Amino acid sequence: MRYTAELEKKVQTLQTETTSLSAQLTLLQRDTNGLTAENSELKLRLQTMEQQVHLQDALNDALKEEIQHLKVLTGQTIPSGGPMLNFSPSFGANQQYYPNNQSMHTMLTAQQFKQLQIHSQKQQQQQQFQQQQMHQFQQQQLQQQQAGDLKNERLPAL
Repeated sequence: MRYTAELEKKVQTLQTETTSLSAQLTLLQRDTNGLTAENSELKLRLQTMEQQVHLQDALNDALKEEIQHLKVLTGQTIPSGGPMLNFSPSFGANQQYYPNNQSMHTMLTAQQFKQLQIHSQKQQQQQQFQQQQMHQFQQQQLQQQQAGDLKNERLPAL
């Protein structure tokens, strides 16, 4: 009889430890999932920032080339190391710049930058949605586990 009581006490102790460890495991898993999600978000933000920097650089280069071209057209710089060209103000007014089509390139680069920003916003919204779903799932798991723990506590001892 005494041996049975000791075994029942050990079983109860082990059940308590199991419950405690299970709760700790759930918390650690939740923390791990949260850190993984945060890590993914930070990686995505870094990638987006790198793309934005690249597009900004391309846009800056295109704008510099366009400024240089306009200076050449207005006679403010020396083209290709040659003599200074002085044009009348009306000279460049009717001229269109076709080589490399820099104006079009500038517009495309700006448009690509805008699209990247929109894409980045959509990705952030998607990540937030996924994080909310993960949090809800974890809450449900925790509630189910707590409900199971309550059932175990109410069971009569053997």
